[in-house]
Amino acid sequence: MRLDFGSRAPWVLAALVSTGCPDEDPPNASEGDGTGSTGEASTSGGTTEATVDSTGAGEQGGSSDETTASPPPTQVNVGGTLEDFFLMGPIADAQISVLGLPEFMTTSDAEGSWLLEGLPVETSDRFVVADSESYWGAVVPFRTELEDIDDFELSQVSLEVIDIQITALQEQDPTVMVEDDTAVFLVAIIQNTATGAVVTVDPPPAPGTYYAPDAGGQPILNTNEIQWSIYPVAVFFNLQPGPEGDYEITVTHPDRECTVMDPRPPTFGRHINLIPVDCPPPA
Repeated sequence: MRLDFGSRAPWVLAALVSTGCPDEDPPNASEGDGTGSTGEASTSGGTTEATVDSTGAGEQGGSSDETTASPPPTQVNVGGTLEDFFLMGPIADAQISVLGLPEFMTTSDAEGSWLLEGLPVETSDRFVVADSESYWGAVVPFRTELEDIDDFELSQVSLEVIDIQITALQEQDPTVMVEDDTAVFLVAIIQNTATGAVVTVDPPPAPGTYYAPDAGGQPILNTNEIQWSIYPVAVFFNLQPGPEGDYEITVTHPDRECTVMDPRPPTFGRHINLIPVDCPPPA
């Protein structure tokens, strides 16, 4: 699964990292039927009482409907692929871990495949893909449910692509630079119909360190209103690394209620935080 907004222009700093999300659903959302078949069994699989006549004999009226529900799982496996976001080819030998849990760590294979086993169910956390000589790292929120996930897609962006993006931004301001040991927020609206959303980061970023593409897809420095329906994103860069809560991200829309999936993320040098935002249309 992936945040998929169409074309991937090489100058778009927003197209740095993505994770699995359908266009109208938050990533790995737990609403609705998140309990799957286990939840269904727990509500419908109880013992059916037998009818008893005056003689005390049990009148079964056919076979007994008594069933025993299996206990819900306590652990699940999560895996998928790691790709170069721009080239869409697999990235091998990348270290993937769960933030703050060093016991959950793996390395992508030659096809970019990876698997983490034994994650606790119904918990929210973040995957961290380590940076390397060729790629910036990635920080991606996720939530486990009661079933294994085998199609969770992670992506990284190469230093070469970042250089192309910097060159494009310098056409508006020659002093713009992406500092090497800072962090990036890529705030991505799940619904491409939610243009007009405004992204706010607290504390406010300095001028020349954020932008959003206009309706035609051209990056506009010092703009935080999402206008491009093909790729509804806003990007904030040169963020100083810090713990969870140093930054707070909010998104407002004139007609919709927006939920930021990771509103107070930690930041790391040479890592890009993907911040999915759910802005469903009014009911």
